[in-house]
Amino acid sequence: MRFAIAILISALAFAARADGIYKWVDENGVVHFGSQPPQKQSVEVVKKPKSERYKQWQAEQAALNPTPAEEPTSSEKNVAAAPKAQPEQQQNEALTKAQEAVRAQRCRMAQSNLQELTTHSRIRELGADGKMRVLPEEERQERIRRMQQTIQENC
Repeated sequence: MRFAIAILISALAFAARADGIYKWVDENGVVHFGSQPPQKQSVEVVKKPKSERYKQWQAEQAALNPTPAEEPTSSEKNVAAAPKAQPEQQQNEALTKAQEAVRAQRCRMAQSNLQELTTHSRIRELGADGKMRVLPEEERQERIRRMQQTIQENC
């Protein structure tokens, strides 16, 4: 857990140097910050980047979340005219997609953590007292085992 906190602090420090910072809430209510916004999910821009790519992303977000004043496109009209799927089926599909997204995120994090743990023999992390400490080899090996188990379960 402390290792994850240390990585989070490092990521936030790195993100502060990034061109833009985005904030969003996932399906589980967890708040995330990042330099790359997630696809097809509304986000809050904490720090606006100054690139052309940001302007393109802004246009995509506006298309993703149309305001009530906007006229629906012909494809949106066809979707509205089509018979509605059963609400329970839609909920099941949404739940399945959300579970897949959570598993994919766990997989990526576990792979990243495992790479850090196996690449470096001396891992330093922020302790409970606020001071940096070197992770003992036994604890490092235990974390490697847990990350491998997480990868096996989620990847």
